[in-house]
Amino acid sequence: MYFYVFLQPEVFEEAVADGEDATQNVAGILTGFQQNCFLAVFEDGRWDPSVREKLELWPENMTRKRVVSMLVHLKKRGRFLYSVAPDYDCTKPDIEYVFAQASMISLDLILVIASEVNRTAPSGVEVITRRSYQATAFEPMRSNLAVYGKTCSAGEMGEVDFLEFHFKKALMHAREIHICDRVCGKKNLADNFRYTIRRLVTWLGKILSDPLNCRIVFHLGEPEGRGSEFVRHEIASLKVGHLSGTSIEVEFYDDSLPGPSLPHQRFILTDQIAIGVDRGLDFLDRATGRCRDTCVYYQEPIDTRKLLVSLQSGRIPSQPI
Repeated sequence: MYFYVFLQPEVFEEAVADGEDATQNVAGILTGFQQNCFLAVFEDGRWDPSVREKLELWPENMTRKRVVSMLVHLKKRGRFLYSVAPDYDCTKPDIEYVFAQASMISLDLILVIASEVNRTAPSGVEVITRRSYQATAFEPMRSNLAVYGKTCSAGEMGEVDFLEFHFKKALMHAREIHICDRVCGKKNLADNFRYTIRRLVTWLGKILSDPLNCRIVFHLGEPEGRGSEFVRHEIASLKVGHLSGTSIEVEFYDDSLPGPSLPHQRFILTDQIAIGVDRGLDFLDRATGRCRDTCVYYQEPIDTRKLLVSLQSGRIPSQPI
């Protein structure tokens, strides 16, 4: 549900040479990227000053301010992925290294200037220009997901396909993952809740880019009796393999305390994005090994984080697993 894109810095230079309509076109493309894309950039940080230099050529108007604001917004939210290894010897154009690594870093789209569009596209990656962007297969898919999310019927997707499509690019580079489902805790991690969490956490161990520096926190309603001990034990048993050094915590929330407790909403919040999961943490079916009927959609990360912070009065103090 999230996409990885590379935007060649020279696109900003080409746009200003083509006039105000072209710069507004770039602004429109970036507006879409804000919704559900990560910008892949060079790991040495050279992309940022190169773009700033190109934007200095733009007239000081609202379009330029809007573009600068969107780029700042993406960077502050951790949506710049410093994942492209550049040519430190500067013997080849930067764009050659983007094409060479596109499949390895899971790019979906490379947006280039007109003189570069005839390069051979890496497998599974669209290569387009600003002018042809609206005619891509990428943009209708991206915009449709941004508006409607993704609704799955029971059994529509196998569990791995479901996890990869909805969560892989959203969670791969996260440093903090909060998983919130009040009912999951209240039900003592029963049946499909238990199955889904085991599959989800095991899968995270395979796809996280840096599991040692990732913190995973479950926010659950307090189970009855000694259920909390069972839930903590079950989740603790998943700290194996690549996740053996990952910080995993379970926070329980007491409905009987005065003040707010966990809401009915179910969501995953990271330091970069927020995703709502309509049915919660039982979205996989133990009997079939496929997804259950559910809808996954985007949430505003700032509002979601504020919601989680506002619920702290109902939190029961706990220790990391």
